[in-house]
Amino acid sequence: MISTANFMVKLVASLFMVVCFASVYAQDDSSGADSSIPGHEGKEKGSKYYKAKDYDKALPYLQVAAEWGFKDAQVRLGQIYLKGLGDVEKNKLRGLAWIGTAASKPSDESYVKMYERELAKVPEEHKASVQSAVAAYTQRYGNKAAAVTCRMKRPLGSNMAKLSCDYDADYKYTKPKSSLWSDHEANSF
Repeated sequence: MISTANFMVKLVASLFMVVCFASVYAQDDSSGADSSIPGHEGKEKGSKYYKAKDYDKALPYLQVAAEWGFKDAQVRLGQIYLKGLGDVEKNKLRGLAWIGTAASKPSDESYVKMYERELAKVPEEHKASVQSAVAAYTQRYGNKAAAVTCRMKRPLGSNMAKLSCDYDADYKYTKPKSSLWSDHEANSF
């Protein structure tokens, strides 16, 4: 016959093991916990279609990922608008707004240089419009406002810093009710 104290010890030990196994199972989800998050899914699918040069399929996925704050999605979306890739109408202002948002600190130096290179091509009379659009997009979709926090990290043993973007655990994304773009109707130059 098992004593009450012995029974309680075995019960607590069993419950502890169940909690440990459940925790390990939740962390080892081979489907990838991030795959159910729309921003991450948009980033993955959008990048796949973009690399395959299927810009029309890439566009909606990159739009979601860019709104979540993924800088690589913002750059790709900006390129689609800037160059008018696929069936997308060329819109330099919108393209620069997304690329400028991706270039906001912290950012990969290649994104900053891309933005600076494209901004240098803009006629002087349109630069204020570009900077206004970039500021508005950065306020809504930049590092301080979006679901993703980006940092420059140095891998162990390396002198090279690399951009790393991670989800904020406490962020609650809600799709904007209106497009930020309506504030920038004079949309190209």
